[in-house]
Amino acid sequence: MPGLSNNMKNIIYAIIGVVVLYFTIQLATCNSKMPKELKASIDSLTVANKKLMESQQHMDSAIVAYENEVTKVDSQISHIKSQTTVVNKFYGDLGQQVDHYVPTQVDSFFKARYNY
Repeated sequence: MPGLSNNMKNIIYAIIGVVVLYFTIQLATCNSKMPKELKASIDSLTVANKKLMESQQHMDSAIVAYENEVTKVDSQISHIKSQTTVVNKFYGDLGQQVDHYVPTQVDSFFKARYNY
């Protein structure tokens, strides 16, 4: 009988091995079927996401255009500030010179400035 129990063990191991192999193959090749409602929902979200991405690209291009315009305006403001500084310096220096003018020079200064 000792030979029969070894054969019985081998048969049981073989049956267990076949069952484990069967379930492993089932899990590996399992075709999960998605419900139609879930698939439709995912598809609609994908379409909405594409539209949002297109809108985002449009907004990004508009932002770049506005940033370019802001840069142009900033450079114009900077140029005007430098011109204002030059004009202020000129009239500041001129005002200091007027303090040292004699009456005839003051008269000539106002005549040249206001064309009278």
